[in-house]
Amino acid sequence: MGRTLGGVYRLKRHVATGGFADLYEGWHEELETPVAVKVRRAVGLDGAPQNVARDDDYCFAHFKTEAILGFRLRDPHVVRVLDFRLEAKVEYLVMEWLDGKSLQGLADGRPMYWRRAVELMAKAAEAVASLHAAGWFHRDIKPDNFMVIGGGDDERVVLIDLGLVRQRPLAAPIVSQLSEPTAWIAHTPGYCAPEVYAQAGKEITISPFSEASEVFALGVTLYKLITGRLPWHGRTAQQQQAEIAGGTPPIPLSRLGTRVPFELQDLLQRALGTDPSKRPSSALTFARELRRVLMPSKPLPEVATARPPAADREAGESSHPVSPPPATPAKAMLPIWRALRWSPLVVLLIFAGSLWWSVTPVVPAQLPVSDDPAPSPAPMPVVVRVPDVRSVAAQQPVAPSSTGRPRGSLVERLRRCPGAPSGPVVLDVRGGRLIAVDYEPLRDDDAWHRCAARRLRGAKDGPQFLTL
Repeated sequence: MGRTLGGVYRLKRHVATGGFADLYEGWHEELETPVAVKVRRAVGLDGAPQNVARDDDYCFAHFKTEAILGFRLRDPHVVRVLDFRLEAKVEYLVMEWLDGKSLQGLADGRPMYWRRAVELMAKAAEAVASLHAAGWFHRDIKPDNFMVIGGGDDERVVLIDLGLVRQRPLAAPIVSQLSEPTAWIAHTPGYCAPEVYAQAGKEITISPFSEASEVFALGVTLYKLITGRLPWHGRTAQQQQAEIAGGTPPIPLSRLGTRVPFELQDLLQRALGTDPSKRPSSALTFARELRRVLMPSKPLPEVATARPPAADREAGESSHPVSPPPATPAKAMLPIWRALRWSPLVVLLIFAGSLWWSVTPVVPAQLPVSDDPAPSPAPMPVVVRVPDVRSVAAQQPVAPSSTGRPRGSLVERLRRCPGAPSGPVVLDVRGGRLIAVDYEPLRDDDAWHRCAARRLRGAKDGPQFLTL
């Protein structure tokens, strides 16, 4: 590390290794800002010379396409390329530095709560849709290639690693060298659609990738976030390819003990199906269906909000006049004779009060003071009860021994629960007992719920917002 490229890009540390490039965290010496530097390396140097030259040209064409595409798009959902250079037999491109975590790093190898996974995947699908709108296919959709940056309302998911993008249709001069090598498809095992695997071993004349194949990869990504694994039984790339190409259905979520709404389970089954026509028609449609899953099944009724008449006219609502609510009838004034019938009683009360005031004796201004003080009352005896030491000791809680094993923080203990999700969770405690997890009632048949209930027994009432 410490090497400087282009006179301004200083490499600080190695971040990741891809198929034909290495990613570094860099520093722009002149602008004093962090950048991401992707350096291409040669591949396939141990094969025949003609194959080495072909593969190297193919990788360079993709590398250059990634640079040009990332520079031209200027989309907030796609990583932005700042520079591309070739010097001293070193090819590298410079991108904006995204301070965040990938979907893979955010899950940390553990199942993610389905609401959080659906929320993130809806944003990820919208990022893919923006790439499709520009006429490109990513072809390498997986949790590692989505970065989550920001938080709260400013959180966004950015699509990265454009090394395998391909335009539809192929256009010169950007992708003039992007014809696929015969019988070879660049992909990540487990995320490739069946119709793409069907072209393996054949002479490829038309790219098998489509919006349907991208939706399939998005479905696999969502499945892995929710379950922590791929939806296939195979453990090797060859086994997974055989299952997908053979039309093996994905493992049902219920078999893995994962509870999700029926709408989400149905959406995953369609996205991972072998028939491309039955999948969501586009990445944007997939994102919209995911957001529909997040909506409550029984929306709250709309509450009418009062507005001035001028606002209604400006909003164009004058064409449908709304009749005003019936006015509450005003209370009629009491007749005078009803008010006067109480006057004799009022006069009588006033006369009685004045008479009492006249006969009451006047208290003198100075009271006589005796020289002998009045005797003080004798003090009452105070009974003191000494509590039984043994009963008091039995009622006192036993403090944990300082030599015992430390229990750890609540977050650490919850993470050790079976089936504990990763990411933010909301735990609602009432009466010292856990009653809801992520706004869902506590279930006795869920191991994660039972363990969390034990850990939070006696906790303070109210919602607790934790990040596992």
